[in-house]
Amino acid sequence: MSTKTTRRRFLAGAIAASALPLTRAPLSRARTSADVVIIGSGYAGAVTALRLAQNGIACTVLERGRRWPLTPAGDTFATALNPDDRALWLPGVATGVLEIVTGSGINCFAGAGVGGGSLVNYTVMMTPERDLFTASFGDRLDFDEMADHWYPRARDLLGCNPIPDDVLAADQYSAARAFGEAAHHAGLDVLRVPMTTDWEVVRAELQGRTPPSATVGDCILGVNSGAKLSVDRTVLAAAEATGLVTVLPLHSVTDIRAEGERYSLTCAVLDNLGRTRSTAEFDAGTVVFAAGSVGTSTLLVRARARGDLPNLPTDVGLYWGSSGDHVTLRLGATAPGQGGPAHLVALDRHSGPTPVTLLSFPLGVPVLGGLSQNALAVGITPPLGALSYDSALDRVELRWPATDPEITRVTRHIDTVLSRLGTAGPTSGPAFASPAVTSHALGGAVLGAVTDSHGRIDAYPGLHVVDSSLIPGSTGAVPPALTVTALADRCACALVQDLTR
Repeated sequence: MSTKTTRRRFLAGAIAASALPLTRAPLSRARTSADVVIIGSGYAGAVTALRLAQNGIACTVLERGRRWPLTPAGDTFATALNPDDRALWLPGVATGVLEIVTGSGINCFAGAGVGGGSLVNYTVMMTPERDLFTASFGDRLDFDEMADHWYPRARDLLGCNPIPDDVLAADQYSAARAFGEAAHHAGLDVLRVPMTTDWEVVRAELQGRTPPSATVGDCILGVNSGAKLSVDRTVLAAAEATGLVTVLPLHSVTDIRAEGERYSLTCAVLDNLGRTRSTAEFDAGTVVFAAGSVGTSTLLVRARARGDLPNLPTDVGLYWGSSGDHVTLRLGATAPGQGGPAHLVALDRHSGPTPVTLLSFPLGVPVLGGLSQNALAVGITPPLGALSYDSALDRVELRWPATDPEITRVTRHIDTVLSRLGTAGPTSGPAFASPAVTSHALGGAVLGAVTDSHGRIDAYPGLHVVDSSLIPGSTGAVPPALTVTALADRCACALVQDLTR
């Protein structure tokens, strides 16, 4: 079958996906008993699995998506230029690597597959500044503890290094250099930040020893060369190597309920098109939620509303935020070298109502008609979003007030920063920012509101949250991946202490 035919079928399926009925009444059902079940295999789930295994504790990891092993041919993932059924998560059509969750006022990008968000993010690992960390967390979490202990552990665990001089100087990274120069002339601070990128693999791409992937801007649908150090190949692989961690792909948890002092989980067992071919039930004494902000919050909100976990706090689903994310667009000529995954960030810390971090990265598609996306802006917006249960549809819905005055003033300031960036580059034109898309959903099961300071749900001993749903809406105007990993490590170590007493 030709690439064009495959792409046409994929796009047609994407359009039709919303009309497909959910598969009900599976024919077979299996029940498995496990001491510890982890829901999700991204940063938080992988770290938790590793810490448990290092302490001799076995666990089962349930992951809704597929495994994505890298192939010698370099064709594991689809590309932005040639999307097919490997691209998007569309249950009933495809089990691709990227899910787009549509809410009221917001669209959330999330990873789908063994490795979770680490498969689709741009590998930027930033530590927030003290005052900005406090602006996001308040007194829920101590900055000194995180900065002195948990952030360094997370960087060591993930393998973080900034872009080297020789890579940044390559022709393939001309857009990165142009961004840095414009940001500098606009009065912004320009930094090379730690990234979970294997720069030796990037060098192999530059030298023609490996087919280009990161160096041509592929990232959001995965990097075929292996330049991205996703946790399925690092942290989770180390956990599995102990023999104590079992990862079950294509197991999508739909329900959790209390049964005495234990918990019963129901999973839809999916095929590669995302159709339910059976169900499986797991009986566990300890359940760890690591499905990401939307995934974890959806399960908890639904369980409380349906009476499966009726004693969950009323704050479940609240204090949700977009990490202050704004997708930014600029008009004008763009340097041809679109190498990534990412490279530089530009900081504006004191000129407006919110600090702003601009992350420069490519999208892996050619610039059309002078339109280019050069940056994702990350700021601090209040956690005004919420997830709530619609009983008529048996569905959890996400609402984000993108037009709230507290959010629009942040949007206006980001527009101002972009204008400064535009005037600093003679080939740039108008720019705008939109708060309607986020790659960094946060909140819904927040520390101090739904859990204690280490992710325990007091009303249900044995239930633990370790992921981005613990974070109240932002992480100090930087991308949250490093904070998510560090916080998960902190919660996982507390869990180990609980289980080994």
